Amino acid sequence: MKEYLLLHFIYDPTKPALIKAFPPLPEHGLEFFPKGLVTSVNQRTGEVKKEPRNTVFGQPVSRINFVMPAEDYVMIRVIFHTGGLFRLLRVPLTEFTDKKTDAEAVINREVQLVNDRLANTASYVDMIEIVEQYLLEKTRQVKSDRHAVDKIGTLLLHNPTRFSLDWLADQACLSPRQLERKFVERMGIGPKLFGRIARFHKAFLWKEAHPQADWLSVAVNFGYTDFHHLFKDFKEFAGVTPNTLLSEYARSPEKILRLV
Repeated sequence: MKEYLLLHFIYDPTKPALIKAFPPLPEHGLEFFPKGLVTSVNQRTGEVKKEPRNTVFGQPVSRINFVMPAEDYVMIRVIFHTGGLFRLLRVPLTEFTDKKTDAEAVINREVQLVNDRLANTASYVDMIEIVEQYLLEKTRQVKSDRHAVDKIGTLLLHNPTRFSLDWLADQACLSPRQLERKFVERMGIGPKLFGRIARFHKAFLWKEAHPQADWLSVAVNFGYTDFHHLFKDFKEFAGVTPNTLLSEYARSPEKILRLV
């Protein structure tokens, strides 16, 4: 496991619905929703659905808008290291690319038992411990077969513009075609697209943390050829202009709701 994200919101149901803009992030893993369920809207396909209580989520490539429930809401997201979900499930991650799948159908009913325990504790520390104990038990059953391609994914995650495909393939002792095939199997998408998503995410987070910086400086700092190159990625992954995405993030539930 790479990290956990725990969110707990108490939202006044008499207020207008809150929407969380969620462009693609370079990550995959598991989610537990012990309290409250969100409704997701895929901006690319238009699909609207209520998310399962427990989900396996693969590498996203489309923007999703989450409509937050007007109730007590708790979410625990488990983010895996690159290649980690493949090693846990032993299923090509193309099966989960750009979607969330009911974890009970992928793993078994034990994930709902974990969710039941989460719903019956008010301690955040205990919640993380419950999930961690479950995952540690699961990982004991997994062979430790971290592939060179997983390390390539980590390189791209931290330095998405620094390396050429030929250089990456050489580091993995694979041909470019072999690298592409193994990367898609273990990550759900190819290394080029993964690197683009990682760069887009890093650029946006940096701009959000440095609001005084202009977008041209952001583009240059993160290896875009010019502002229009950056603008194109924002339109593809976020569906809106860079400044519009900043405005939407400023209205995100975690920024305006009272954290319990």
